[in-house]
Amino acid sequence: MTAELEMGHLATLTHQRTIKRFIIGLDKLYEQGKTQLEALPETDIDPGNPESKCPDIILRDNAAVAVKLVIEIATHLGARTDFKKLRQLIDETEYGIEEGFVYDFEQKSWMKYSKKDGVAGDNPSWSEVLQFDLGSLV
Repeated sequence: MTAELEMGHLATLTHQRTIKRFIIGLDKLYEQGKTQLEALPETDIDPGNPESKCPDIILRDNAAVAVKLVIEIATHLGARTDFKKLRQLIDETEYGIEEGFVYDFEQKSWMKYSKKDGVAGDNPSWSEVLQFDLGSLV
């Protein structure tokens, strides 16, 4: 049986709690003026478009009306699939997303992909866009 099935409802609760931790931490950075990117949970990248993707967390530059960074929160089983989808979202769309992250809350591990540098091998929780280690939020 997979870990997600074993966790059952707890996987969903842990998923939502992890999103909450990220939003609270990222909102503090925004309110303190340390970033111009507003963190929003489960928000369409392209509102009004029925084909729009809705990552777990987007970081939006409201002045430029652009999403610069996305974060997916995943179980260990779903992390690789989410990472593949995230790479496609960055490479195959014109949304202007510069970085994407997948956080596996079961393994407490990160995967990072950036438009500029591709798959990150070292320090995959470090965001060049934010100049901040996302790992410090969990």
